[in-house]
Amino acid sequence: MISLRLRHMSFKVLLISAFTLLCAISASYSQVSHKVDSSGIKKILPDYVKLQFAGGIGFLSSGIGYTFFDHKLDVSFFYGYVPKYFTADDLHSISLQLTAKLFRFKVFKNTEILPLNIGWFAHHTFGNEFWVTLPDNYPDDYYWWSPGRNAGVFIGGEIKTKLLAHKTPASGTAFYARIGTRGLYLASKFENSSIPISDIIELGFGVAVYR
Repeated sequence: MISLRLRHMSFKVLLISAFTLLCAISASYSQVSHKVDSSGIKKILPDYVKLQFAGGIGFLSSGIGYTFFDHKLDVSFFYGYVPKYFTADDLHSISLQLTAKLFRFKVFKNTEILPLNIGWFAHHTFGNEFWVTLPDNYPDDYYWWSPGRNAGVFIGGEIKTKLLAHKTPASGTAFYARIGTRGLYLASKFENSSIPISDIIELGFGVAVYR
């Protein structure tokens, strides 16, 4: 019981520390961005940093991203981590995500709602058990998929605010939620309709701080 409480406490500390780090990183590169406004360096600085809980890319994941086409398309790069508490060993992964933000509505002076964000992701997990090429000890075509690399889709929404804008160099903070699935899960569901929907979906929640 004590060990379980300590683990829960460590997760809370991890979440709080990660959010603090997120804000610190955002403030730091926002200051750098302001100082190099007239140089070419600003063009390569990320438009935002993200911290996400769950969502199929890690127990906790952090990322950077860029916006295009008047903030209608996001390209994000994530590093994900799953602690030993949930698996046989610590897991590390990386993800590439594309998000189309189809609609946005300004509900208050400093608040926007984006009710329909649709995205695609490619995900790679590191580790010997998460191979990409079929190991020699398996017959050819034994698996048509690899546990180390997969792709999927998601849909979600976002609330963008001016939180932190007046106290830090950041221009605002957004909170988002998403629900997604992987191609492998969809294929499995198609072949076996008895698989519960809850087994093939992944929920995620996150925060983004914009420069």
